[in-house]
Amino acid sequence: MADLSVSFAVAVILGLGCFVQSLIGFGMAIVAAPLLLMIDPKLVPTTISMVGLTLASINAWQYRHQLSFRDLSWAYLGRVPGTMLAGAIMLVVTTQMLEIIIGTAVLLAVFASMARLNIAPNRLNFFIAGFTSGVMGTTTSIGGPPMALVLQHAEVNKMRACLAGYFVISCILSLIALGATDYLTWWHVQQAAFAVPAVLLATWLAYRVAPKVKPVLVRRAMLVLCTLAGVSTLVRGLLGG
Repeated sequence: MADLSVSFAVAVILGLGCFVQSLIGFGMAIVAAPLLLMIDPKLVPTTISMVGLTLASINAWQYRHQLSFRDLSWAYLGRVPGTMLAGAIMLVVTTQMLEIIIGTAVLLAVFASMARLNIAPNRLNFFIAGFTSGVMGTTTSIGGPPMALVLQHAEVNKMRACLAGYFVISCILSLIALGATDYLTWWHVQQAAFAVPAVLLATWLAYRVAPKVKPVLVRRAMLVLCTLAGVSTLVRGLLGG
């Protein structure tokens, strides 16, 4: 009974995160990771990455007409070495050190955006965002902020589409790396599968709400979530996990 109640709580948390991501374009891990860490640290990042793949596939299909793989190709190229580096990092570098570095990097990126520095959606920035997201997503499950910052000035549905298309490939790569480093088990598969109904319900609700949300609110919410991701990751690293 205790295991069932834990699985139900995990499903509700992941469902809430999926609602946010389907509405804004990213943010599932930012919402879910801190709460899941309190329930069981083993849930992060693997279970989130598995649910993230399901969610990204749904969102990529929903916004398929706005999806541009030409824009994403350089992000994919950056994601591969980023994921490989993350796999090596997980074997030799402490999570605490990594969280401090990542948290600082995200907050600097948010500051650059708020200071109206132009983070242009060009090849170099897509590559850097993909690389950084690969490191962050594989090690902490929070890989959305770098890509979201590059896409922040895109039309809302195009941003949602590009983020979803990127997350499909990035989650697959992360799961491969997690499997290779023994961070993916049958237990993770069970937890993710139990959450699927909550994911579907949350996504359906988000699609009903999305047309009523103004683009400026999406951008503001995106910057808030990036800030929360940076602060929470940095604080967790400074406090030692």
